[in-house]
Amino acid sequence: MTAIKNALAASLLLAAALAPPPSLGAEREAVEGVVFSVSVRTAEQIRAFYSARGFPEAALKELDSRCFLGVGVRNGRADIVWLEPAKWRIAADTGEAVKRIGRDEWHGRWAQLDVPLASRATFGWSQLPESRDLLAGETVGGNVAVAPPSGPFSVEAVFATGADRSGPTLRIKVPNLKCGPPPGDRK
Repeated sequence: MTAIKNALAASLLLAAALAPPPSLGAEREAVEGVVFSVSVRTAEQIRAFYSARGFPEAALKELDSRCFLGVGVRNGRADIVWLEPAKWRIAADTGEAVKRIGRDEWHGRWAQLDVPLASRATFGWSQLPESRDLLAGETVGGNVAVAPPSGPFSVEAVFATGADRSGPTLRIKVPNLKCGPPPGDRK
């Protein structure tokens, strides 16, 4: 029973951490049955979430240097929708590409910083998967890290559809996102 209570508590903490931040709001778009939402996490939210889980200061500083987006996807279609963030276009309003930091890069950075394996696992389950199929009615959510652009940017999510990815490609664009300042830089 204790394990169930601990799992429930962890689930509630994750849900609270992944909820859209009230100060920055969330953008939500829907295209042909796919609902896509994105919100910019504050640096304080990210630091609080991971420091409460025992992340060392060096790892927290690395997190401070990134911008985190809380992303949610719901497949309301009858067919499969493919989640593949590497195919998304994240761009500054100037047109310049904004770098997404994927799992492989994080794995390498955590190894360099000698971040404990338990912390690496915690970080992994809080990130959006790199690839996964969403069956009809399924949802997925998690964080996506980007190199913080200096101004507004947009996310254009691209989704293949169909069991073999041969269905129509769906594109959902969320504009006017903006990363907040790192911790301690608030004026």
